[in-house]
Amino acid sequence: MKPVIFFDTSAIIKLYHDEDGTDDVLSIINSYDPLILISDLTKIEFVSAFAKKVRTNEITKDICVETIQLFKVDTKKFEIIEIDKNIKLLAIELLEHIAIKRGLKTLDSLQLASALTFTNNHKLKLFMSSDKVLGQIAEEKGLNALIV
Repeated sequence: MKPVIFFDTSAIIKLYHDEDGTDDVLSIINSYDPLILISDLTKIEFVSAFAKKVRTNEITKDICVETIQLFKVDTKKFEIIEIDKNIKLLAIELLEHIAIKRGLKTLDSLQLASALTFTNNHKLKLFMSSDKVLGQIAEEKGLNALIV
């Protein structure tokens, strides 16, 4: 059985755009050949992130369109967690207890709640993010986090 690795959006983007941390993400993928786990929120955040890369002249519109299409094809191979009522309730709980002190952001709370909910019934090898605060909070919640 393949190890399962949760990728938040900031980490999955590194598979499609060469930036700091891309080599680390590729190394993990090559080492583990994991089942990639994302939340359905990642599909939305991914498109938004690449649209921003066009607006900031990091990439062309054509590259953006091609990358989004490739991501859509790849998501057919990913395990995708649908953000349901229970995940939303857990995200609220995380925000109520952590956001005041640590600055946990709304969408990050949904990503973390998705990963934590998955671990109720399954084993998660890694939680990957390029957000240091999110990675630290994931560790505190018992996940094996890797900040890339």
